[in-house]
Amino acid sequence: MDRHGHPFGYAHSRFVLDVDPRSKRMIRRRHLIAYSCAMISLLVWQLLFYLKAFSGLSDFHSDLVYTLGSQVLCMGLIPAAVLLIVGKGNFTANRKLLRYQPPRDKKACLLICVAVMLLITPFTMVFNALTNLFFRVIGYKRVYPVGTVYLGVKDLFVMLFFSALLPAVFEEFCHRGILLSGLEDHGSEYSAVILSGVFFGLMHANPAQFVYAVFGGMLFAVLVIKTNSILPAICAHFANNAVATFLDYSTQRGTAFGRFYDKITSGASILSFGVTVLVLALSVYAVIKLMQYAARKAPKPIVQRKLLGTVTLDGYVKNGKPTLCDNACLIALAVAEGLLTAILLIWGVAR
Repeated sequence: MDRHGHPFGYAHSRFVLDVDPRSKRMIRRRHLIAYSCAMISLLVWQLLFYLKAFSGLSDFHSDLVYTLGSQVLCMGLIPAAVLLIVGKGNFTANRKLLRYQPPRDKKACLLICVAVMLLITPFTMVFNALTNLFFRVIGYKRVYPVGTVYLGVKDLFVMLFFSALLPAVFEEFCHRGILLSGLEDHGSEYSAVILSGVFFGLMHANPAQFVYAVFGGMLFAVLVIKTNSILPAICAHFANNAVATFLDYSTQRGTAFGRFYDKITSGASILSFGVTVLVLALSVYAVIKLMQYAARKAPKPIVQRKLLGTVTLDGYVKNGKPTLCDNACLIALAVAEGLLTAILLIWGVAR
């Protein structure tokens, strides 16, 4: 039993009873300000590319410049600097709030990560196939350049670093670190997971990727909450991006796997598509079961009535719904990013 009277030796949440409601509201605002600064800078960076500010570069080098700017600068250095400035340089406290720590139950975490990584490939293939089919029906064409042209294996490894590793590190830092911790102080894990996924989808500013990114973002958020660590989400995110990069490389280079993927996405092989859907369903079932296992390893919340409000076993105080002022940054971001995604969708169909 710990000093808060919990029969478990650890807390499910980071917020405990000795953090008063006003302090938690300030934590929320600090994190949402940092996230907003990251997304505003990212919107500006995206607009520069849509306006062809770097048109003199090749597609390959344009991808590298875009990734470095969007990931390292917009979703890395800028929010980290804002968080340290408004948080008065308390690096240790920020690290704990963002869950940069070992998973609570390493065995459960390992099982979940393996299941999620097995899920990534069929999930990516099926969802991409359905999305491509839908956008072909409505006549949507991509607004931005075609993408990377792979000249050899060297380009594959370069893009695995820039398109798989960097986004996994910095997008998780922004969305499952800063944003998720900023959304949780009112006690609703469900709304925090959903909003984290929605903003993750809007961040991509890609109509063809929006729904897939929302579900992926929600899955990563559940991983973070169930394991009490951001590290498993980074690993799963990297696996997802690596599969997408490998699929792109395989289809361009005409490998056996690329030809198999082309058959599925073209709809020419109903049998292959059916097998992929079956594997996807089994993977989803395995992930759900392992999530339930991880949940059993965590302390079960016991709701009590206290002077400050409703308190769970881990000291999580629910202060009611956030005010309009609390969510002002998120509302403005949702409107701006939603408009950009809608404009790109209309533009892509009208071309």
